[in-house]
Amino acid sequence: MGKTGKIIKTVALTFLFVVIVMFVLRCCMAADKSKFSGLEATDAMKRAWADGESEILTCRVEAELAADGYFSAYGFYYNPESGEVQFAVRWNRSVYRYTDMPEGHEFVFRLRDEVTGEEWPAAVIGTDRMSVYSYRKLVVEGVHADDASQLTAVMELRDGFESVQVLKHAEQVFVPYKPKKSFLAEAAGTP
Repeated sequence: MGKTGKIIKTVALTFLFVVIVMFVLRCCMAADKSKFSGLEATDAMKRAWADGESEILTCRVEAELAADGYFSAYGFYYNPESGEVQFAVRWNRSVYRYTDMPEGHEFVFRLRDEVTGEEWPAAVIGTDRMSVYSYRKLVVEGVHADDASQLTAVMELRDGFESVQVLKHAEQVFVPYKPKKSFLAEAAGTP
């Protein structure tokens, strides 16, 4: 093999290696839902935890994405004492193109109980961006749910068009969540 052949082979292998690395990184980023997946020590959570006896419930969000693929919800926590629900959402910024919304438009999110029809507005308590994704940490207050509730995250896209993802289906029971030490320290007001 001549010098030109070795150069071509080296360039081709380097290109192939770069493509494989980019593919692996893209797959890792697509699966990464670590942003805002933890429990936040909001004022309502701190008040509920003041006596150290409050309970936080969770359930595994089984759906990877909303059925139409517009967003993903994860990191679901519910405190019955304060009536607070926390969850995070993530969407690919290509959603702006699909929905004819200007880049950076703030989508509105709600929580809905599909059994009772009750809805609660979600407030944004954290925002972030990474690569092609936008993230929001959301909190909803005044929620009264039980094991029979079917809770869905609702993303208002445009003109009454919405995307929904099931957070907890009606056959799924809540399970107790043991908060991490960092949450307990923050809830107790210790640094």
